[in-house]
Amino acid sequence: MMATIEDLWRTAIAEVSRKPIEPNGFRLTRIHPESRFDIYAGVDESAFVLLAIGIHATPPSIATDSASLDYFRQQRLDSSWLMVLRLRKRGLEPVFGRLCQDLLDAAESVPDENTLVSLFKERLNLWKKLFQDGGDGFLQQYKIKGLIAELLVLETLVHDGMRGANETVTGWTGPLATDQDFVYSDCALEVKAIGPGAENVSISSLEQLDCRVPMHLILVTLRQAASSEPAAIGLNKLVARIEGAIAGNADALKTFKERLLEASYFEHEYYDSILFEPLSMLRYRIADAFPKLTRGMVPLGVSSATYAISLCSISDFEDGSPA
Repeated sequence: MMATIEDLWRTAIAEVSRKPIEPNGFRLTRIHPESRFDIYAGVDESAFVLLAIGIHATPPSIATDSASLDYFRQQRLDSSWLMVLRLRKRGLEPVFGRLCQDLLDAAESVPDENTLVSLFKERLNLWKKLFQDGGDGFLQQYKIKGLIAELLVLETLVHDGMRGANETVTGWTGPLATDQDFVYSDCALEVKAIGPGAENVSISSLEQLDCRVPMHLILVTLRQAASSEPAAIGLNKLVARIEGAIAGNADALKTFKERLLEASYFEHEYYDSILFEPLSMLRYRIADAFPKLTRGMVPLGVSSATYAISLCSISDFEDGSPA
């Protein structure tokens, strides 16, 4: 069985206690000897874990702006280079290991060294979001709830089959911080997760219910549930279901995984502990008479606004299922 990067780290950390590393030094082990690329697991003299990639050209400079991660470059004796990413916070090794393993898996499909460097830069920029402000890398519960709602809608759209899998997944733009969560050439969807008994839904901007194409608001009612409940679902199970549904389209699967990283999600057992039961999914037309605020409706000088819409005020706009 092939050793994981976390296995290599554990071995290297144990070795440091027996054979210390010189100050400002580090020790590396090539992860997959048969790989086309030189990618290493390692530790430094303080037993902080590393991911290093060997390349021939001078690596780019990348600012991490993180107390948990740092990046540096080092030239080797043969004039090649190492791009080194180091975890500087204890306890995050399982999270960092899962992210590094994801990078290793993605690296197997890139065609050349330049693309590998670009992949490293893209992933590092995404990973910085996970650890910003000293975070532990995991989504907070309210974000988990919101992401589950978006994924339930995406799953519904995939199974509906009105669009191809790649078009359906590419239209999921919520992780890219667009004004609406799903944007297509002929419609847009804004998804909100609410709890049972909710009386209002919160709108976070003047643009959220304002779009150049026909638009719907989709309200997904979710109740927090225990693992023993048959209808309970978490991110890991839901993501696996969607991956299975789109597995036949490589482009859709690739885009889906990238959007999940943009949403700061990666597969981890932590997400099996926060579960919800979907109770309903209702769609509402954003017609002219729909109660909303848009930029064209507020006085000059109002640059932003958040507001709440009473659910009882929009019952006349209900428009069936989201598919």
